[in-house]
Amino acid sequence: MISPKMPESEAVYRRSGDFVVFNQLAVKIEMDEVSNEDYYAWLDDMKATIGDLVPGAEIAEKDQARTTPPLNTAIYYDTEDFRILETGALLRTSCNKITHAFCAFKAAQDENHVRRDHRYVFDGEEKAAIQAAPDSPEAVAVVQRLLARDDIEHPGRHLEEEYGIPRTELIPTVRLDDYRYTFFVWLDKRDALRCSIDRAFVQNLRLPADQREERPVSEVELAIYPRIEEEIAGDPRVVELIKVLSENLCDRFSTRITSDIKYQRSATALGMGGR
Repeated sequence: MISPKMPESEAVYRRSGDFVVFNQLAVKIEMDEVSNEDYYAWLDDMKATIGDLVPGAEIAEKDQARTTPPLNTAIYYDTEDFRILETGALLRTSCNKITHAFCAFKAAQDENHVRRDHRYVFDGEEKAAIQAAPDSPEAVAVVQRLLARDDIEHPGRHLEEEYGIPRTELIPTVRLDDYRYTFFVWLDKRDALRCSIDRAFVQNLRLPADQREERPVSEVELAIYPRIEEEIAGDPRVVELIKVLSENLCDRFSTRITSDIKYQRSATALGMGGR
């Protein structure tokens, strides 16, 4: 049985200018062998029963969440010899052609299933370059210029400080195109969890473009809502929700919680970095 625990030493979410720190409590469950039809049958069952399992809980979805999921593209960066890969940490860009583009460093998961997420949010021409073609030379140049800076706080500096991995030696490694089917869990009508089944397709960016093949990677992520209210964050029902949903999902499909992040699971699917 898992033992997740809410972050206690600082706020869940903090933003200062272009820089964001998010202490994310989350559990990931492998779903490669489960169809969307079967998954949504489970979710409908949970909608009907979650209020009995956790008093005050309710599952909600946006209109068309099941039919038109947003497409987010991540580009994972690493050293030539994959020094980030085995740490359980990551440095990547994430973008959606309409909504966002940012660079993130996530530290490895701690004993409480919390990962510290440091994000630099792009805007203007830099945002547009990454949204247009996130693994293009122009987008990579934007990222590498950011990582080389010493005058501002950014994800590369945190990577180097925590793991001793040189931020100026990072190159594009994996592309992940992720269709994210999201649902939310409320407690007493207030946001508690933001969850999703992620249907991703990954490519090895170390290969020439004409030699790359896509591989599928799927998982469910059960995570706290980023801007969760302080009062709800301190409610023990939040952790109980994650336990109930993860145990029910694993039992239903005979699957398992994974400590591997998407970058590691993608590298395994692609046979990269000795995986």
